[in-house]
Amino acid sequence: MATSTPSPQRAYRAPCPNCGAPVEFRSAASPFAVCSFCRSTVVRAGNELRKIGESAELFDDHTPLQLGVSGTYQGAHFDLVGRLQYRSSEGTWNEWHALFASGDGAQKSAWLSEDNGRYVVAFDLPLRTPVPPAAQLNVGAPLTVEGERWVVASVVDARLIAAEGELPKRPNLEVAFAVADLRSP
Repeated sequence: MATSTPSPQRAYRAPCPNCGAPVEFRSAASPFAVCSFCRSTVVRAGNELRKIGESAELFDDHTPLQLGVSGTYQGAHFDLVGRLQYRSSEGTWNEWHALFASGDGAQKSAWLSEDNGRYVVAFDLPLRTPVPPAAQLNVGAPLTVEGERWVVASVVDARLIAAEGELPKRPNLEVAFAVADLRSP
């Protein structure tokens, strides 16, 4: 990871509809953000922001990562622009919204997950075949997804507890959900 550097991505800034503090978007593709001053969750509506909720305070987990940090993954530059913090019975973890810039100005969004010093970069891909419900997954059992062999490492119930920065989707703090961790060689 490197220190903060200016990004070539198109920036957007508008006052928070709740407190008036500036809410910055480093990506034109991010429709949601959390005001860093009052924790209001806002959505971009044309050239204005609209408050749609509030986010809880982030749990201080002493992460070495921060919003605005830049890095590279497989030779591609990215900036961390958003953060989701989750809790399960096994503890808390962060998922950072990373924006990758390409030479043609296009942006690709990914998630950098952080849990106990381990990091995983994941890109959203549509699944062509359904996966089994979480209740049918057993730790240690093999699972084939999209032709790839995996082993179920864990299955936990989790909840989003806080968010900050720019996000590709509205953060939903009301609903618990299952998280299955799959591993492959």
